[in-house]
Amino acid sequence: MADKRRPFLPFLLLVSAIALPSCSKPAGLLSDDAKRKEVIEILVSTAPMRQEVVERLVGSPASRPAVIERILKDDAATGDLIAKIMAEDRGKAIVASKVASDSGGAKTFIRMLMLTGVMGESMTQKQANALGLGEPFAFGNQRRTMSDLRKISAVVEEFAKKREGRYPVCEDFATVDACLSRKLPSGSLQALRTIDAWGRPVQYRSDREGSLYVLLSSASDGQFDGLGKVGPTDSFDCDIVFSNGEFIQWPGWIRRDDMH
Repeated sequence: MADKRRPFLPFLLLVSAIALPSCSKPAGLLSDDAKRKEVIEILVSTAPMRQEVVERLVGSPASRPAVIERILKDDAATGDLIAKIMAEDRGKAIVASKVASDSGGAKTFIRMLMLTGVMGESMTQKQANALGLGEPFAFGNQRRTMSDLRKISAVVEEFAKKREGRYPVCEDFATVDACLSRKLPSGSLQALRTIDAWGRPVQYRSDREGSLYVLLSSASDGQFDGLGKVGPTDSFDCDIVFSNGEFIQWPGWIRRDDMH
């Protein structure tokens, strides 16, 4: 009996965390990453729990904004949750059936998905623009991609620390999986995404000596800019470029130092 009841306690705690005012949230649960991840994992792997979360996300207009606002405060948790819900046919069917009869709910939910950067492979920038959601679509994709580039770079920088500052050498642009991953210790990138939010492989290149490197996403249009412009950019199509520990080309409406 105890084993059957076990998943429900973390779920009740999660529901309480969503429902209570912010000053009353259980600090131990929300501040402990491991506990929060465990709760989310239990939640998304159990059909009734997952369905209840979807119900709350796309439920009555009065409660929906508050629930979405609270969940959006944790980008990692939101992305994990939504990605796993949408990865299953049943999850997609539940979402589709709930939002189909409520245009406001559909738009709110789609916007939330866009802000997590998990919809980049599902539509084009042009399609998002047609929905009137071009900015959240671009912002979510760019923000997620910038975060992923920085995580990959952290592995590259750690590699160099142990080799007198020399980075992995790939003299021509190649996908991270094709070249960089083979230069790094086995499994170094296993837990990281090596494709950008638009579904295209991140590119890597170094000089011959391994004294500098570039990680690059071709962004919305999938076309490389040739590194012709450096600094903040003002187009959804501009490449996102990370080099030797910092962004050298990035969307101007995102603070590059905020991407950790």
